[in-house]
Amino acid sequence: MSIQSSPFVQRLIHSYIRSNFVIPVRFRGLNIRIRPFSYDPVVMYSLLIRRIYGNVPRGCSVVDVGAHVGIFSLYSVLSGSKEVLAFEPESRNFQLLHQNLHSNRLHERIHSFNMAVWSSEEERTLFTSRGSAFHGFFPDKLHAGGFEKVRCIGINTVLKQVDPPVLLKIDAEGSEYEIIEHMTNENLEKLQRIALEYHVSNPDLRDRLPHLLRFLRTRGFTVSLRPDHPILIATKGV
Repeated sequence: MSIQSSPFVQRLIHSYIRSNFVIPVRFRGLNIRIRPFSYDPVVMYSLLIRRIYGNVPRGCSVVDVGAHVGIFSLYSVLSGSKEVLAFEPESRNFQLLHQNLHSNRLHERIHSFNMAVWSSEEERTLFTSRGSAFHGFFPDKLHAGGFEKVRCIGINTVLKQVDPPVLLKIDAEGSEYEIIEHMTNENLEKLQRIALEYHVSNPDLRDRLPHLLRFLRTRGFTVSLRPDHPILIATKGV
């Protein structure tokens, strides 16, 4: 089965594979530690080869919501971003993210936080899969691994800390709607580009995508959806 085919089957398989075996993979001078018997290789291929979120504009600030093991954050530095804030709530992923930043001596350029991003500061329950991905606040049948309590930081608190122009990347298993729709107009003005994976599998989320599209377009963003992946790209002022 190729990586590009049968995304549901891939997700089903990798949601139930739990492996802590780690290997280093070299990419354009980076040494990226991943778990080869997990979903990590799919993430790496999607971000670095397929580049599902598109290019990172040189000189921008990057906010990486759902940073996983840090692959997009590392790619952002390679692309010339001026600063990166990486947020990953799941504890095992964050440990590997932390290792990747230090092994590449980028822990001073990429600021990492073992937190979730939400509409406000609070504590929430993160439902986890048995694998290395698909952890979120909106459980579905794949969230059979358990749960953990995580701290959340509000998106407006995050954006107050960064200078424009900002690239906001989100892969947060359904939290994208809550995050985007609670941003202040002042912080929306900071955004040059939004790249996010949208989720509609949970019944609570099925009606949220059309509202999100309207929300962004009425605030001046040009919005497009990738035909081959559930990715939304919104740009403004470019």
